[in-house]
Amino acid sequence: MEERWRDVVGYVGYYQVSDQGSVRSLDRVVHNGLGGTKRLKGKVLSLIPGNKYGHLGVKLWEGGVETYVRVHQLVAEVWIGFCPDNKEVCHGPNGTEDNSVSNLSYGTRSENGLDKRRDGTHNGRAVRRSDGVEFISMMVAGEASGCWYQSIWKVCNGKYKTAGGYGWKYV
Repeated sequence: MEERWRDVVGYVGYYQVSDQGSVRSLDRVVHNGLGGTKRLKGKVLSLIPGNKYGHLGVKLWEGGVETYVRVHQLVAEVWIGFCPDNKEVCHGPNGTEDNSVSNLSYGTRSENGLDKRRDGTHNGRAVRRSDGVEFISMMVAGEASGCWYQSIWKVCNGKYKTAGGYGWKYV
């Protein structure tokens, strides 16, 4: 299938992102700082390893300002749409190095954490609420259950009986 390209939001005329997760600059004329101009030829940008989770990024320039952005966020915004409130970009089963639109979706922090557990990229300790719902971490569990993650830790370690109205156990 042929790679398709669309303009990057906020960088129209400067950069495009493909449905396969590539980012390219476009041919353009820029000011050289000496009162003149210079013609830049567009090219596919090199991806930069970004963080401990393996997310890849690129540096985009506009008006002399450099901005580091994660490729999966660019692809999702351009090809899926703006991220809904309380959601984040989730990678599918191909992992964080596959930024193609077919491997991305929007999900909750808890869903994203479960994806990390599935892919073996999460270092935290998962917990299960007494109603059977699992969370990737006590922090995510606390946010979803309306209680402090420290209270969940105390339940898991036998110091409290409940937190947020639930019993808790390590998975």
